[in-house]
Amino acid sequence: MDVNKDPKESASAADEDQHQEKERRPVSTSSGLLESAVDKFAREGGFDDLPLKGKPIKIEDGDVLTGIMKNANYQPAWIELRKEIAADIKRLLGRPEPNAIPEAELEAINQKIMKYNRMVPNPQLQKGLLSGMNLQAAYDKWE
Repeated sequence: MDVNKDPKESASAADEDQHQEKERRPVSTSSGLLESAVDKFAREGGFDDLPLKGKPIKIEDGDVLTGIMKNANYQPAWIELRKEIAADIKRLLGRPEPNAIPEAELEAINQKIMKYNRMVPNPQLQKGLLSGMNLQAAYDKWE
């Protein structure tokens, strides 16, 4: 600090620094504007005539993503594949002779089951492969 400096000059330099600091800071933030607009709306009674006012809000079970997908009628690919496999097994059971199922058809369904087992998000959802002997039991698990 220079002792020969005029105190008025150092005071004006400090004032100038504070002025520049104020110019750099935003005067108001968008969240502050939003909050003040919502507060004003509430004071003016804007929320008084809302439908279901005073009634409990129904909160869906499960996570948000599942709820959104359900509302959009979207199903993950593994769920669609599960339904397809169940339909294939039902078609095999509906044959006049369920014991005479060609190995190629069982193998095609087993390929779908292996694909399903790779797609499911949780290993506990995986299913066993089919054989001619366990069709009814497998259908009960897939349905």
